[in-house]
Amino acid sequence: MRTSNFKIASCLVLFLAGFIIQATAQPTSLTKEEMEYYTSMWTGERFPDGRPKVPDETLRRMRHVSVTEAWQNLNSMRDETNQGPVSFGEYRMPAYTNQYVGDWKQLREGIVVCGRASTMHFMPYRPDLNGLIQQQGNKDGRSRGQYTWGIDQLQEGDVYVANVAEGILDASHVGDNLGTTIWTKTGNGAVIRGTVRDMFGNLDVDENFNLFVRDFRPQANSSNLCIGVNCPIQVGYVTVMPGDVVLATNEGICFIPPQLALRVIEISERTRMQDVWAHMGVREGRFTAQQADGAYTPEMHAEFTQWLKDNTNSMTKFFEDPDEAPSPEFIKAYIKEREETNFNRR
Repeated sequence: MRTSNFKIASCLVLFLAGFIIQATAQPTSLTKEEMEYYTSMWTGERFPDGRPKVPDETLRRMRHVSVTEAWQNLNSMRDETNQGPVSFGEYRMPAYTNQYVGDWKQLREGIVVCGRASTMHFMPYRPDLNGLIQQQGNKDGRSRGQYTWGIDQLQEGDVYVANVAEGILDASHVGDNLGTTIWTKTGNGAVIRGTVRDMFGNLDVDENFNLFVRDFRPQANSSNLCIGVNCPIQVGYVTVMPGDVVLATNEGICFIPPQLALRVIEISERTRMQDVWAHMGVREGRFTAQQADGAYTPEMHAEFTQWLKDNTNSMTKFFEDPDEAPSPEFIKAYIKEREETNFNRR
């Protein structure tokens, strides 16, 4: 009898503990264990809450990748393990086809936003649910301002990504006070599926501070509630996970799964050097459009590889921004790869 009672008591304690753990966050926020599970394809470093922490050097290189390149390559990428069928019983090769969203307004043109996604999920205000969320937030030591909950926990290098329920009229989310906080904490910008106010105040935050938004409006956010922080959110037709690499430029926004970030960069850097070399050949009248676009002859392959060897340590001279040039170590590895594949890989 004692054994049975002990088992029952133990099960009750575990049940209550599980309930308490689950109740210490907003309804859709991920626990550390859930974060690690739902981002388990990432095997690198993580933040204390389990969010993937893509290295700073990877983010530095990603800033020079075009959204066109990133999206095009993600369309044909898959993880090493089979991720199962597409939804609704449709069987085809799993690939990252839903990673791009366009048609955004920017605080300032030409400033790239690139970093690790830290997400926040709003939903339209509902009094009963909002009251319970606020009660739980009070227990967790959060402020009354739910609109700050996702901003308070930003880290250096993050991009704040908020789904503000596509709010337009009375749901402007970030004014210059929050804009200053985002920039100070991250040294980066934000992607907000909603509207932003205090445009001119945000312009004064820093010359490198940029916001990608649906629109600019004067009203404050008064019609939403925070349903989750660092959870999966929808931006356009993209499912964004905490820790995704955000690449936002004048071309639009691409959300890159962390485990694929380095592959996207390496393809881009190879293509970048190929394009520089091919464009020179076109200007000199030596290559046709088809050849420059990838239909290399064996002679062109050999010439390109020799060009790489001749400029391994001086590639920066071919780029307006020297940081766009791949490193000598990367170029040497690319030369070896080409030689091993007999110039068959572009």
